Amino acid sequence: MNINNLIEAAYEFQKKEDFEQAESLYKEILKVQPNNVSVYYNLGIICQDKQRLDEAVFYYKEALKINPNLADAYYNLGAILHSQGAFVDAIENYQKALKLDPYSADIYNNLGLSLKATGEMNEAIRYFRKALDLDPHSDSACSNLGIALIATGQHTEGIQYLQKALQYNPHMNNANNLAIAHTNLGIEYQGKGQLEEAIDNYQKAIELNPNDAGAYNNLGLVLQKKRQIDEAIACYEKAVQLNPSYVDTYIHLGDAYRVKGLLEKAVLYLQKAIELNPNYAGAYNNLGLVTQEQGKIGEAEKYFRHALQLNSGFSICHSNLLFLINYASPYNAEVIFREHLDFAKRFEEPMVAAISHYNNEKTLTRRLKIGYVSPDFRRHSVAFFIEPVIAEHNREQFEVFCYSDGSMRDETTGRIQEHADQWRNIAGLPNEKVLNLIRQDEIDILVDLAGHTGYNRMLLFAQKPAPVQVTWIGYPTTTGLSAIDYKVVDSYTDPPGLTEKYYTEELIRMPQCFLCYLPPKDSPEVRGLQAFTKGHITFGSFNSFKKISTVMLGLWTRILKALPDARLIMKSFSFADRITRSYAHSQFINAGIEAERVKCLQPVPLLQDHLMVYHQIDIGLDTFPYNGTTTTCEAMWMGVPVITLAGETHASRVGVSLLSNVGLPELIATTPEEYIVKAVDLAHDLAKLKSLRKCLRNKMSHSPLTEIQQFIPHLEAAYQKMWAQWYKENS
Repeated sequence: MNINNLIEAAYEFQKKEDFEQAESLYKEILKVQPNNVSVYYNLGIICQDKQRLDEAVFYYKEALKINPNLADAYYNLGAILHSQGAFVDAIENYQKALKLDPYSADIYNNLGLSLKATGEMNEAIRYFRKALDLDPHSDSACSNLGIALIATGQHTEGIQYLQKALQYNPHMNNANNLAIAHTNLGIEYQGKGQLEEAIDNYQKAIELNPNDAGAYNNLGLVLQKKRQIDEAIACYEKAVQLNPSYVDTYIHLGDAYRVKGLLEKAVLYLQKAIELNPNYAGAYNNLGLVTQEQGKIGEAEKYFRHALQLNSGFSICHSNLLFLINYASPYNAEVIFREHLDFAKRFEEPMVAAISHYNNEKTLTRRLKIGYVSPDFRRHSVAFFIEPVIAEHNREQFEVFCYSDGSMRDETTGRIQEHADQWRNIAGLPNEKVLNLIRQDEIDILVDLAGHTGYNRMLLFAQKPAPVQVTWIGYPTTTGLSAIDYKVVDSYTDPPGLTEKYYTEELIRMPQCFLCYLPPKDSPEVRGLQAFTKGHITFGSFNSFKKISTVMLGLWTRILKALPDARLIMKSFSFADRITRSYAHSQFINAGIEAERVKCLQPVPLLQDHLMVYHQIDIGLDTFPYNGTTTTCEAMWMGVPVITLAGETHASRVGVSLLSNVGLPELIATTPEEYIVKAVDLAHDLAKLKSLRKCLRNKMSHSPLTEIQQFIPHLEAAYQKMWAQWYKENS
């Protein structure tokens, strides 16, 4: 057989993918024609197809020695080198190919990928655009350009190109590329708070690539934001099944089980994350969140502080620590204040220089724009106090903006949105975008309703997006930020001369109560005193278990010992977890209280059912050093008087304000001994308990605690005064 016939036969074997026969013939040909460039090139293709990449590189280079003008050889060399991580060498070969073939969209596209891999993102974008100039319907170039644009912050245009890629080829052979495009779209939509669109794209990514652990993880995050916890958990578990070393997913699983109330299971997943990465600050932070719900405040503090040692810039963890120490009885007001100043020094001071001039109209008599920022415009403790304010603001004097930072909506959300003049959904938006939005709205007074509680925006407020900033309702102490000018309190929570030194904010004291409670509509009717039918007094506390300090447990134990027939019912989110219920029970059993005298109730989903549990309670017991707020209001609304212990901080004096404004100052104790005496004495006074059961709701409904028409003028006068002060200082 002559050489031409051998070449033709080898080529036919190659077309049929009989690479072994083709390679054998090509090597025979080289013995006769050692400078046959086509043979070297085809051998390179065969070796590349069979993943013998080093051999492929050798053959392509031999071909190029003979003929340096083979654009395809340079192109293939570039692809191999890119796959081996030799991106700079790949770029060099693609550029040589481009000089020989300047109209190849594929070369521009691949050159862009190698430039992207070296971090030359802007250059990569330029080459992807050139590829699209040559081939406007290239799904690969569209997808690559979209991903690169997103990586450089050009989100809107990036999404458009990703969508074009899907439009041009919704059934592209490379399903993984399409899955990546959908995943990137999902991330974009998730970042913009468009959760349904994010879910749709993650699900499409999973359909295309069922082994994509990242897509399952991201889908779980969005579902969890929508409070679809069981569905989120299923996604997380699939992700770790696909990738057992996926540390982030173990952390998300722990958080999901925490939200679900299965605290012990949450701990197990978080410990697994720490096993995989002992230096992951996020895992320790989340472990702190779980253990505080278990009532283990000291242990939680250690986790938060360890997370901050690993990552001193972890602002959310620092906020979690600040919130926690309000529960811990060893900390006095001075220590708590210093801890908050440390937060400001670490996170606020670097931002002060960036605070810029305001464009707000400097007049005293105009209508003011008030902005309320909260993640809790839903069924939440904060909503019971902010909803009546937003509804009853004087619209001639104030335009009300709500910046909603929560992804979950319910009936309460709908009502608050209807009351607001302007509603802004900022869930998922970075602080920079929210800051620009608030400045564009030209908000005059911006009100923080979260403080250092979960999902707060302290770093947004640190940048002072509005001329006047206020903190109120959601957090019981200072924020520590100099950028927040005022805190709304009253003379009961903060008696003049007692607490000013523990705030960076100026205290604005309401003349009566610092807040106004909106009782739930269709509340159950108050029933008669249970002590008459059961033959014993039942005490109750529906406060969060983390508020029940060791000091409080000791006092409640002494009350139960003083009243051998009395019972105690505690109800908390934490008691959905069996281990935590057992732990709470053991605290009383170890102190000599019979197990049957103490009940730990789980939460119930419906507010009506929750309020009906108060029918079982004769006397409420407030917590210390962090008093209840909503729980005390609920108890009194259901005819249950509450005994409180007053301290020296705002957190430990909220009960003083609530009871004083309802006209029950005799239920306020100033020492632990007095707290016990008042509880025992009231338990013996069934006539008074019966009277309070009958009249307390009416008494409350005619008190400053619920009369919004009395409260609003005082709050608005305070806002006007704040604005006048700013006007005076800046005119």
